[in-house]
Amino acid sequence: MKGKVVSLNIKLPESVLASGRSFFTGYNKIPQEGPIFLHKTHFEGDGQGDKVHHGGLDQAVCVYGFEHYEKWNGELQLQTPLKVPSFGENITPLGVLEDNVCIGDIFQMGKAVVQITQPRQPCSTLASILQRPDMIKKVVDTGRTGYYLRVLEEGFVQADDEMKRIEKHPMGVTVTEANQIKYGFEKDLKKIKRLIEVKELSDSMRQSLLKKL
Repeated sequence: MKGKVVSLNIKLPESVLASGRSFFTGYNKIPQEGPIFLHKTHFEGDGQGDKVHHGGLDQAVCVYGFEHYEKWNGELQLQTPLKVPSFGENITPLGVLEDNVCIGDIFQMGKAVVQITQPRQPCSTLASILQRPDMIKKVVDTGRTGYYLRVLEEGFVQADDEMKRIEKHPMGVTVTEANQIKYGFEKDLKKIKRLIEVKELSDSMRQSLLKKL
């Protein structure tokens, strides 16, 4: 599988006022033209406002598919169409979506090597900045969540780099399947246990899934 980095986006946290509330966030990321170094926990010049629920080794990079934008703009009929990176993602790739990648898959992305750890969980920041209180439910219901990466090998990444899968995880649990389990659409205990057994799954998600057994 070969995808492409359409946009690489970073932003240090700042105070933001949206939907009547003020909060500290790195959500409003800015597309970059040149190479940016990817460290074990973040891109150089990037950061999270809420380090309790975001960031760390298992959430070093947030990914959101380029193809989702056309779907959202068709469905939401906003006066101002959503544009990259309206979902606060670091990487906006083409051809690497939730239903065709698996937890534990390894990708070469520029000079870095990364691995999928879990689906992204939409939060209140997304709803506030997009000024759509229903957006969290819409993201969950559609499965267009995006996903997180851990960094196996640090290196420079830039827009237009290839995002090539170099190792598909043998258990083959897609991010879409992980979403179905995470949000309670899939209640089969065998499937839940199978996801828990993927050792590359983020520890935080594994702990939450153990509560379902």
